Amino acid sequence: MIRSTLKHLGARLLARVGAPAAVPSPSAPPPAPAEPSAPPADVGALTRMEAGAQEVKERIDAGEPVLLLDVRTAEELRQGRIAGALHIPLDELGARWRELEKADEVVCYCASGGRSLRAAALLREKGLFNATSMDGGVGAWLDCGGALVPG
Repeated sequence: MIRSTLKHLGARLLARVGAPAAVPSPSAPPPAPAEPSAPPADVGALTRMEAGAQEVKERIDAGEPVLLLDVRTAEELRQGRIAGALHIPLDELGARWRELEKADEVVCYCASGGRSLRAAALLREKGLFNATSMDGGVGAWLDCGGALVPG
């Protein structure tokens, strides 16, 4: 009873001085933070944009659900590709990016890493924040013991 009386008097006093009348009980849990309705615009910047070839190879060898995206030209593809990779040349990716929407993770690769970095950035701009670029491209893949299959 004393607690409720003090609470009531405190609320009246706070109302007189212009403070908010609601005073939380000391035993009440703090209010839950509001959930954001959409991810922040810079959420893509919060995750790494590049992954090393060794890391990618180990994850694939472990059976993780990684979709490899080869963004090289059709001519480069004839030299070989990483087994299981989907081929969408960089110049077609802007029109075909929706083919990747359901992938858990997309790792883009090219010959040396430059185009794949642009591809990952484009995919992130489209809302696929799970897109990364394999640093060093096919060259780094081969250097870490990865193999290519006929394109």
